[in-house]
Amino acid sequence: MINSEDLLVGVLSAKDIGRYVVEAFEDTGSLEQADMMAVLNTPVSGLASKPPIVLKKDSLCKAAEIMIAKNIGFVPLVDNDGRLLHAYTELDVGLELLDLETPARNYASTPVVTGEPDEPVIEALGFMLEQGFRRIPFTMESDYYIVTMSSLLRAIVKKPRAETLLEPVKAYAVPAATLDYNDALISDAAEIIISINERAVLLLDNNALRAILTERDLVRAYISEGLCR
Repeated sequence: MINSEDLLVGVLSAKDIGRYVVEAFEDTGSLEQADMMAVLNTPVSGLASKPPIVLKKDSLCKAAEIMIAKNIGFVPLVDNDGRLLHAYTELDVGLELLDLETPARNYASTPVVTGEPDEPVIEALGFMLEQGFRRIPFTMESDYYIVTMSSLLRAIVKKPRAETLLEPVKAYAVPAATLDYNDALISDAAEIIISINERAVLLLDNNALRAILTERDLVRAYISEGLCR
């Protein structure tokens, strides 16, 4: 967020929006009493994280270290006056891994927490926020699917009705990207994660879910493999 003097004063994430939406409806006591449009028309200036965590010296390495230390995925670079120059994301780090032939499983997260396809949207949002997740996988008819916090928030905006919050998350899920647990390389996972909206790959062993690799795991790999100099 930029103020009238073109200074960066805050950063708004999907988690910030999701947290507000969940808390707003929890405070009403029932979805029937919730004023969906009032929630969606809330100025975002009050939801953004302030002050923003920033870089003042251009360094992808330093940005990656901040992402891990602060559990964020977006680090702006500002000049000495606080004006935005550009920003680093986890995907910028992922681009540095496209030739890394390290096994993906070395940096994948395990065990994998899965959800239920019939879980209501509002409950899935709350669970993701509670656990610190940006997406959650689940199985449906023996296949793997994934739903993200962003896709659920997008659904609420497109259909601003209380009923949307009670729809099953499977209505907004997509087939999950998968790789073989034993054979996949970090470069394989990075290429997929960079190219899909879900920003995650499931690692399967004989069709059994063993691990999940996300954009945050790519940042960990970048630092641990000595690429951060």
